Amino acid sequence: MMKIEQMIREKGKEDFYNYYLGLGYDQKTAAVLSLFTYGKYRYTDLTMDAIYEAVCKGEEYLPKRVRQERERMSRRTGFSGGLKLGRAMSLSAPALGAGAAMKETMFCASRVPAENGAMAMMSMAAMPMAAMPMEDSDEMADICCGSNMIFEDEECATDEYETIEEKDARGTAAEPTSTFRMTTNTASAGVILNQLRNGRRIDKSMVRIEEMLNYFRYESKIPDATSGDMFNIAYELMDADHDKKYLYINVQGKMEVRDRQNIIILLDVSGSMSGNTQQTQAMIATIISKLGNGDKLSLVTYSDEDIVELEAVTINGEQDRIHALEKLLSIEITGCTNGSKGIDKAYKIGKKNYIEGGNNQVILITDGDLNFGITDKGGLEELIEQKKKDNLFLSVIGTGLYNYKDDKLEVLCKHGNGVYRTVNNLADVKKSIDEEYASLVNIIAKDVKAQVEFNPEVVQSYRLPGFENRALTREDFANDKVISEPFGSGGYGVALYELTMKTDDAPADSGLKYSRLVTTGSQEPGTVKIRFKEPLADTSHELEKVIERSDESFTDNLRLAFVVYVCAEKLRASNKIGADEIDLAKRLYKELGSSIREKNAADLFKLAGILEKSEQELGIGIPDGPFPW
Repeated sequence: MMKIEQMIREKGKEDFYNYYLGLGYDQKTAAVLSLFTYGKYRYTDLTMDAIYEAVCKGEEYLPKRVRQERERMSRRTGFSGGLKLGRAMSLSAPALGAGAAMKETMFCASRVPAENGAMAMMSMAAMPMAAMPMEDSDEMADICCGSNMIFEDEECATDEYETIEEKDARGTAAEPTSTFRMTTNTASAGVILNQLRNGRRIDKSMVRIEEMLNYFRYESKIPDATSGDMFNIAYELMDADHDKKYLYINVQGKMEVRDRQNIIILLDVSGSMSGNTQQTQAMIATIISKLGNGDKLSLVTYSDEDIVELEAVTINGEQDRIHALEKLLSIEITGCTNGSKGIDKAYKIGKKNYIEGGNNQVILITDGDLNFGITDKGGLEELIEQKKKDNLFLSVIGTGLYNYKDDKLEVLCKHGNGVYRTVNNLADVKKSIDEEYASLVNIIAKDVKAQVEFNPEVVQSYRLPGFENRALTREDFANDKVISEPFGSGGYGVALYELTMKTDDAPADSGLKYSRLVTTGSQEPGTVKIRFKEPLADTSHELEKVIERSDESFTDNLRLAFVVYVCAEKLRASNKIGADEIDLAKRLYKELGSSIREKNAADLFKLAGILEKSEQELGIGIPDGPFPW
């Protein structure tokens, strides 16, 4: 019997193995989770001990029906189904979900990436569904109906993103207020980093500057727990040239973790998710590891139909976590995607098992490809608006390449009072799920809006990079019927303004024929206002902070934010920045101190790479061109 540690090394799974150990799982569980991934078959009699014994022998762990089928095939054709773990795998018709797959007749030849980098071409018409061997692949091939295919070729990609139209500067005399939905979301940064590491081209609509700013970690001041304050508003000003400044704003939420949790994991198990099982398994194992004794866990899966795998199981020790993981490992990936039906089921379970005063959270894990049930954005918005009346919150974890429906996930998250993350590898799991779990599931405030009022006697014009799809009117700020986005525990939202300062003493001119501008004579550059509701409330609270002129030097917070902003604009192939801004960003990057570098050690070097590389090297497409190319 091969030593399990040796097998883990040979399979290149040491990072996953050590990660699971770090979550607190024992050696056996960590080994199984790193070497055995759900999705290939539906298991009805699965235990962690049985899988461990099989993987230690280097064998596949097969359901009884699959073993019997392989034996029949072997007798009939001479083809042996006794395959070693991690080598060629035979996919049976039941495993492929043949019934679901035959619902649509058009299939595209799909390249299945192998661990050694080779590409194995497959076509449904090329071989019988009963046996489709794939050499040198640890993962099930992605075979499913119609649009659920994962395409390795970029030309076949079906990703969808909301169109972004960049804004120009606004004159302060005519339009002194800037109002927008404040957000803590980081999904866009996850998408961009995944595009870069996979060598894919970048469309400007993928790049939401505000979410890229939020992805990086700043030295924010969290409100004192005894003060009762929900948020701390911080700002800094940086001179760029004689009349230009940059204003950094950070809205930092308080830390608040509820004692009891009612977590409903809603997992997409349609065919398009077959390439995402490794990171998805790590996500769910991480969530399970965070549950304390007395917490409730439900697991609902959906494809053609929704299945309740676990309902409100109370966690009372490590063995309950192991049983939950065994249930996860028993799940089969097959069929198409009826996400609205799964959402409906998850909310019903959450409502049935609601914990008063606790944290009641649905966590949706999907690539967003909804092709059955309610599929349009308007219908999804209406569905979630109805469901959130049950006082449950919906957070979204997106994952996947080539078939990623970011625009639909944005709608679900925004209207579900939850946060939105993108996870595509183990590093993403560590950062966005493990380290930021509290902000994912513990919502401290909802409908958080920001409004910055600039003084026309001091600021001539302003531009807010990003927030294009989160812009609000001035009147929306005080209108409690206008929804916004939530903040999770310890979450923060960052904005960066480009300001052109007024340089003469002449009275500010409104530019209007019949109206004259009347000002107060104040020399304050402006005021930041934040409006929010408590998680289960219908009325808002408001707080504000005056922006004052200051001769004090700015900190690494602003340095980092400016570098991220320039990188984001560069990824958009934007005409809003030039060589001067890029040179300034490079200088500020070099000036970053050790503390902020340590906070962002896993990602900071990526910014340096973006600054140094050409647009061609970064895979940046035509700014206004269609996606995909």
